[in-house]
Amino acid sequence: MQFKEIIGQEEIKRHLRETVRSGRISHAMLFTGGEGAGALPLALAYAQYVNCRNRTDEDSCGVCPECYRMQRMEHPDCHYIYPVNTSKEAVATGRADEKPRSEQFLHVWRRVIPETGGYLTEQEWYAALGIENQQGIINKNDANELVRQMGFKSFEGGYKTVIVWLPERLHEAAANTLLKLVEEPPEKTLFLFVSFEPEKIITTIRSRTQIVAMPGVPDDIISRELIARKGSASEQAQRIAHLAQGSWGAAARMAAASEGQGMASSEHQERFIKLMRLCYQQKYLGLFDWAEEMAPLGREAQKQFCTAALGIVRECYMTGIGMERIAYTDPAREAFCQNFAPYVSEVTVEAFVAEFELLLAQIRQNGNPRILFTHFAMSVCKIIGAAKAALKK
Repeated sequence: MQFKEIIGQEEIKRHLRETVRSGRISHAMLFTGGEGAGALPLALAYAQYVNCRNRTDEDSCGVCPECYRMQRMEHPDCHYIYPVNTSKEAVATGRADEKPRSEQFLHVWRRVIPETGGYLTEQEWYAALGIENQQGIINKNDANELVRQMGFKSFEGGYKTVIVWLPERLHEAAANTLLKLVEEPPEKTLFLFVSFEPEKIITTIRSRTQIVAMPGVPDDIISRELIARKGSASEQAQRIAHLAQGSWGAAARMAAASEGQGMASSEHQERFIKLMRLCYQQKYLGLFDWAEEMAPLGREAQKQFCTAALGIVRECYMTGIGMERIAYTDPAREAFCQNFAPYVSEVTVEAFVAEFELLLAQIRQNGNPRILFTHFAMSVCKIIGAAKAALKK
């Protein structure tokens, strides 16, 4: 991947190129940012730039043997580690066992990265692996294999690069094993960590990295690139850029969905609106049915629902206090936000947020989804009931 393929982040690109030109390459770097900001693409582009034999002041050449192999993710001196778990797809191809390693899923990684441009979400990765109902993990087998690989000499004589995607999913035993390498790396070794939640990375590893914090991509840049790369109309590009909230990945998915090229992005919105209407009408049997519909969803999809629902709650609250211009709402749910805003006031908004955050935490703790969503629906019903009573006074 080349720097020119990454949306925005020009100042960070300039800084990274300067570290190479001046010979100030840190042996361990941590790229952080929200999903869609471009942390993984930037790490991939940096690794290619470091190893390119004909790099310019602006970018890697893209055509030398090193660039060719890096772009195909076949360079013998570049290793990839990412969260995995047992998968029916991998078992069927004979590439998995009871304690899977990243290498066994490299064929999936090589397919998904070009498809997404590196703007990959954790949920998309798990869906590609076929493990939506499981939590991915980086286990000790990966760390032990990396220790073995680092003991060999570089094939090309350049940097031996390790790209660790989502180090917050490191098992404690794997983290401790990897820590030894980060503390005392072999000569010309480059560790590039890419994280969405850096606060969850084991402190001893995080403290030994140079942090590259990536801001969201500005709306005007997202809009411009949607027009240039996706062929979006100007008005549509501006609306999508506003809704994406700094995420090129989210913008690209919304553009694809609007063209009928992807799944409808409104599924979680529809589930939320259905829940609110059932609660407003106090249809308790309907709430049980709603919980039954939510329970079979994969754990990652359930977490995505919580995140999306919290966003709609925010939009309703902002609409209610007269700040709808920065509510990031879209025409499809603008009417709902206008109607529901009175029930998401300063009196109830904290209760809504608390219930969604509790549900999210319980999902992460592998609670029984039928029990969790049933209890959650009843709790939300009480909040709306209290809001209705307050409005009548």
